Amino acid sequence: MNKTYHLNNAITLNTTSEKYDAVAIPTNAAEIKKHRHQFREFNFSQSIKDGFTVYKICREDDENILQGLVAAKPSTGFLECANMEVNDFNKSPVSMYNGVGKCMIALCCKISFDIGFGGYIAFFAKNHLMRYYKRYGAKNLYGLRMFIDDESAKKLIDLYFKKS
Repeated sequence: MNKTYHLNNAITLNTTSEKYDAVAIPTNAAEIKKHRHQFREFNFSQSIKDGFTVYKICREDDENILQGLVAAKPSTGFLECANMEVNDFNKSPVSMYNGVGKCMIALCCKISFDIGFGGYIAFFAKNHLMRYYKRYGAKNLYGLRMFIDDESAKKLIDLYFKKS
């Protein structure tokens, strides 16, 4: 899970509606520490210690400005997505870029597909984000536990990734 992924037309600059390609790159604890003031919801350094790969989402033309972070690792038959967080400047009510969260979900589905899990992912959602995830095909498993199946994953993968 150390592959770099390119996502086509993944994020939109809200002031101009211009779309940008994004790149998802595995990152390390030092880079996470450098940007921790922009990601306050989750401890991504702990995620690395717990065996997760943390990907940074950036505009393809600027890999130094992190748009979002997502932590994932293989489980039994699916990809476990522990944390997904957009940079503070991409959070409502005034966000710089739109689409970062959606491309993080699509990235996890693509990684799952690439490692042989058919696009299946699972995660715990914050209560107020459950409807957001359902827009992209997530289903409730129990409590705040959600998953995305192969059919919904394929739609997200096809949206951002070129067929090879």
